[in-house]
Amino acid sequence: MSAPFPAGILTLARARVGERLRVVTICPDCPECVRLRELGFQDRMEVRKVSDGAAIICSLMGNRVAIGRDLGEHVRVEKVAA
Repeated sequence: MSAPFPAGILTLARARVGERLRVVTICPDCPECVRLRELGFQDRMEVRKVSDGAAIICSLMGNRVAIGRDLGEHVRVEKVAA
């Protein structure tokens, strides 16, 4: 079992729909996360979770991007104040 995240940090898969989020970090050591970076997910990037289901749909740089829930667990985010 992994260590808990610092206060205020959660994974994209666990964030609520509609929240404005900022990417804190993406898992640095797994090959699957290369694809996340290719899609535009970068540290300090703002993202909004649009839909949550079998796939997570996010608004990122004006585009909608769908990723699997398993990949969403590799993206650590924090809420952005309104």
